[in-house]
Amino acid sequence: MSIRMMAIDLDGTLLHDDMTISSYSRDVIKKASEEGFKVVIATGRMCNSARKKMEVLELGNVPVVCYTGAWIMMGETGEAIYQEGMDPKFASKALLWAKEEGLKVTAFWDDKIYMEGPDGTEIKYRKYRTVQPEFLGAAFFNPPKKVTRIVFSDPDPAVRLEIRKAIENKFGDAVDVVFPGDDFVDMHKSGINKATAVKYLADQAGISSSEIMAFGNTENDVPLLRMAGESYAVANADKIALDAAKAVCASNEEDGVAHMIEKRLK
Repeated sequence: MSIRMMAIDLDGTLLHDDMTISSYSRDVIKKASEEGFKVVIATGRMCNSARKKMEVLELGNVPVVCYTGAWIMMGETGEAIYQEGMDPKFASKALLWAKEEGLKVTAFWDDKIYMEGPDGTEIKYRKYRTVQPEFLGAAFFNPPKKVTRIVFSDPDPAVRLEIRKAIENKFGDAVDVVFPGDDFVDMHKSGINKATAVKYLADQAGISSSEIMAFGNTENDVPLLRMAGESYAVANADKIALDAAKAVCASNEEDGVAHMIEKRLK
């Protein structure tokens, strides 16, 4: 199979559990880029956080898919290629509903993190972020512009499932809800996913889905793993990602992504 684009998730896929990228992975991925493969990082992270990891990879000013596909930004310049989100009035309704339900909720717009006030999650999930949340008080429930993503969190998987069901029952087809890993329940505007964003970049470059090689580990990678002609879930991925991928590679701790790419280069 001819491969021209490589789409790679970060957390739990390329990154080790301590949030680092090995020098081996960096060198292999950089070599792939130098040999003409279009390398796209496709992550659920906000853009400024993803771009920090892009610096380690030394790929230059290439596109990075952020917020599970809601945004596409250039890795070095930060130039916006694509930005989508929930209408402010709709987002306000969702945030007020979350407050009524007593849920821990965070919202993102302008590539910043917003909360009503401290609730402990701003400390617990610091490892995923390069900026800390801004506390808006009552203004949090009236966002001034499109909201890129709303995130709910709870350490109990059963509670997360109940949160997800409640969101889907309340807002229906207007939103897409996924479990992206850790304690999170992510809510995006309907139609937002990594596959759509990566396909957008592939179409611009004249690359077909069959020419895309993809890597992931959680539910937010599933559409991408299904869309790509060649796709891998890391060995320690969630079952839903393992079922969606066309093959399995070694775990993130074992640099499974880089090993598969190196085989492709040889």
